[in-house]
Amino acid sequence: MTQFDVLARQSTAWSSGVLVLCGLVACGHSEPFGSRTFDTDQPFDPSPPVQLTLNRGPDRRAAWLPDGSAIVYSTQRPGTRDNDICLAVLPATGGRQRALTCDLSPTGANLTEAIESAAPSADGRLAFFAATSPIGARVPDRQGLAVGSLADPATRTTLLDIPYTISGRRTHSGVSQVRWLGPARLLYLAEAVNVMTPCQFCEMDTLRSGIEAVWLAADGAGGAPQPITGTDNASSVAPGSNEDEVYYTLGGDTRVYRHILSTGQVSLVHDFGAAGIARDVHVAGNRMAAVVGGRVHFGDNPTFGPTQWDSGGIVHLVNLQDGTDAILEGPPEPGLFRRPELSPGGTALVAEIYPLIITTTPVPGVRDTMVSRVGDLYLFGQP
Repeated sequence: MTQFDVLARQSTAWSSGVLVLCGLVACGHSEPFGSRTFDTDQPFDPSPPVQLTLNRGPDRRAAWLPDGSAIVYSTQRPGTRDNDICLAVLPATGGRQRALTCDLSPTGANLTEAIESAAPSADGRLAFFAATSPIGARVPDRQGLAVGSLADPATRTTLLDIPYTISGRRTHSGVSQVRWLGPARLLYLAEAVNVMTPCQFCEMDTLRSGIEAVWLAADGAGGAPQPITGTDNASSVAPGSNEDEVYYTLGGDTRVYRHILSTGQVSLVHDFGAAGIARDVHVAGNRMAAVVGGRVHFGDNPTFGPTQWDSGGIVHLVNLQDGTDAILEGPPEPGLFRRPELSPGGTALVAEIYPLIITTTPVPGVRDTMVSRVGDLYLFGQP
């Protein structure tokens, strides 16, 4: 039994009404860094689960290199003038960043630029969502799906300008969960991205919700994006064991589905039932990870149409051979998971965890719980 297996327990022992995640061992993440060196491939605290990032800004959308040697992710450094969302590279076991790319253009210091949903390929290519805007702008003025290299993301080819519209379908104003579907195609989740003000005195917020799963030729010469039939209101998508197999989830649905592209055949993979709505699916070998339940709601918004609001949930691990379902234990501090990514061998997983903020209210004995907008990356198991 691996350390990864020890950190998961059978879901039949889980009470779906409990949202607090409990760890098996204490993690001293509140301790100061002191004078230790950061030139290392080891984390500050190796206690499982390992906290890979400790940043006042968001760290998100992690992906493994195909050989499992490192993790790429998006990070935003607080206090910078341009508020870039940068591409960072970490050793697979944690430690010091190996690389950090923030600027995508020679004038990057005068722009806000973003690299999100990066997907490295076995031959060194890197697919990612890229956006650029004047500093302080509410929305990007240029954004698209691009391919460059891990060594030099700034030298890139834009395959698809965003937003775009496919005849008879909703406008795709964003993309996420970008992954390689073999060497010649990219797979991604097309999204509706809406900027909104939730209440009179609230800060502006960005609401993202899936529209459908799509594939696109990676050389840019294969024509328009190709929506995958049956994935309307998809909430996540991931490649399977070969170039013809795709896994996906749907908004408001407790099930995970498998689609064979060549035949259009759809089959049910797993139903999480009373555990709640499934999303953020990812597959490696015979293991499937998904976020289930938690703070999530799907409905038909009068302004935006079908929309899923999602603040995170619990990670379930499913054995695709026998269908057994286990729940991943989190750190001692309560929080909710987003976007789990299994390592290529399926022996480790990296995920975003967003702390729960519990505050007292003027009503005696009543407390309010919010989910932080800023999360960190945690590593479970051994790469």
